[in-house]
Amino acid sequence: MSSLASRLTAWYVALLGLLLLVVLAVSSLLLVFTLDGIGRDVLVAKHVQARELVERYERQGINLPSAAPQLAANLGGIGLRVGIFDDAGHLLSGDPSLAEMGPRVAAEPRSTPGPNDGDRRDYRRHGPPVVRVTGGFIVFAPSLALIWVTLMPYWRTMLIVVAVALVAAWLLGRYLAQQALRPLNDVSSALGRLAAGDYSRRTFAMSESSEIGALAAAYNTAAERVAVAMEERVRTETRMRQFVADAGHELRTPLTVIAGYIDVLRRGAMAEPAVAGQILETMGEEGVRMRTLIERLLRLARLDGDTPPQASTFDLAQTASEVAESTSGLAPQTEIRYAGGGPAVVNADEGELREALRAVIDNALKYAPHSPVEISVAREGGHAVVRVADHGPGMTADERAHAFERFFRGDSRGDVVGAGLGLAIAKRAIERAGGSIALEGAPGLGTTVVFRVPLATTS
Repeated sequence: MSSLASRLTAWYVALLGLLLLVVLAVSSLLLVFTLDGIGRDVLVAKHVQARELVERYERQGINLPSAAPQLAANLGGIGLRVGIFDDAGHLLSGDPSLAEMGPRVAAEPRSTPGPNDGDRRDYRRHGPPVVRVTGGFIVFAPSLALIWVTLMPYWRTMLIVVAVALVAAWLLGRYLAQQALRPLNDVSSALGRLAAGDYSRRTFAMSESSEIGALAAAYNTAAERVAVAMEERVRTETRMRQFVADAGHELRTPLTVIAGYIDVLRRGAMAEPAVAGQILETMGEEGVRMRTLIERLLRLARLDGDTPPQASTFDLAQTASEVAESTSGLAPQTEIRYAGGGPAVVNADEGELREALRAVIDNALKYAPHSPVEISVAREGGHAVVRVADHGPGMTADERAHAFERFFRGDSRGDVVGAGLGLAIAKRAIERAGGSIALEGAPGLGTTVVFRVPLATTS
């Protein structure tokens, strides 16, 4: 199959060849008409010359039959046939092909010759022009030799020009077509690599607003979206593998403990009530830990799902106050203080933001025991800003950088029981509300969790 550049070039060359042939035909016709006009002018001049020569020969005493050969030689030429006839129509000298014209012209009525006799006669309808002279007449007829002698060199020259023009047009057209189609070939090659699995970014800068430019722009958009989608897919797969690995690790620990204690019980530990009671208590704790982990995993999976949040308009300050009051019973030895700052109405999923607040407060209660937890809500710009601060051991810069990662637990966690999912749940819930979350603090100075949620717009 020929390439598009070859087909376009062939079309260009064929069109150019057709145009050149039309030019050649039209110019040949114009040349023929021009030669016809020249031939008429030559006939007029030959008429005058014929009379002058006959009159000269008469003054010299030479009659028409004697002067006929000289007249034929002087009056003839390329593109013109001459016949010298007597009054009876017999050919005295000249072109033998005109001999049959003699009797017909001799039979025509004789008119008084004028100075331009015969110069306007249409020989295509009435025969060749005739000049009446003393003792006979002279017949002139055009010859195709003049036309062919003129047209043949012209045609040879034009054919050479056409051949050279077609070759040059093919070479130049092929080059220009390849240059014009190069962006198309580049986009096609890039699409082929994209189809083969190469999702690396590659854009084409096209300044022209042509169809090829639109194609390149469409490819750039599609390639960018595919690259972003593939990068997100890779990140998602990486997070999923890490999530599965971490979840398996976290679940394996309590399951291993429970399985080990069950084996101990099977070996006779049930006969010792004290040992059996401690084993059952430990197994219950591990069961609670595993149930809590599974619940948090399910909660996080729900937040990661495609189900949109059930948004409603509510006062985030009132919600924060209710959460602070409900969680104050979780650790009676720790004071949870709420400092209201006026209403902060937002449009989000209230249940998810409640989960985020509980997760952050629970995190503060576990990692900063006996340290007061302060909760405040304020309006800053177009956001409701919630701060949950503790006065515990604080977090290092590295711990703050990874604190929102799933299953991450800092080096200073000690014997605190947990799965490292609290802040990850809070982050995902706040992001679904269109907000952001950050950590402030330093080692020994406590930790403050700050998250911002856009205020509801008033219509």
